[in-house]
Amino acid sequence: MGLVDEFVRTVGSAPWYKLIGMEIRMGENEISVEINVEEKHLQALGMVHGGAIASILDSAIGLNINKELIEKGKLAITSQLNVHYLKPVSKGKIIARAKPLFIGSKVAVGYGELKDENGETIAVATSTFYITTRKN
Repeated sequence: MGLVDEFVRTVGSAPWYKLIGMEIRMGENEISVEINVEEKHLQALGMVHGGAIASILDSAIGLNINKELIEKGKLAITSQLNVHYLKPVSKGKIIARAKPLFIGSKVAVGYGELKDENGETIAVATSTFYITTRKN
C-alpha cells in the first residue's frame, strides 16, 4: 500500500469522518468526498447544515493537496476556509471534488465544488493550508 493510500485510509477512519458519514473515493487523478444526506446533517429548516457542507469541502480540498505532499514528507493543515453557499440541499448524495491551485514551500491553496447527485452546484470553497513536516 502506498503512502497516499495509507494516508487516505487513516483519514477516512477518523472519528469525525465516521460521525458525519463522509466517504472518500479515490479516482485516477483526484480524491472526492461524499455524504448520503441523513437527518443528522440537517439544520432546523430541513436543509443540510453549513458546517457539514464546509467539512466535506475542507476534507476534499485537504485530501487533494495532501495527495501531492505526503510522499515528499510534508503535510498540509487547514489554516483558512472560505465557503460560498449557492443552493440549499436536503436529501440525496452530495459529492465534493477539489484540486490544488498552488502548492508552495509553506502554504498551499485549493479549490473545491460540492454538487448534488444531479450535478447541480451546492457550494464552492477555497482554502489555504499551512505546510509542515509529516511526523510519521
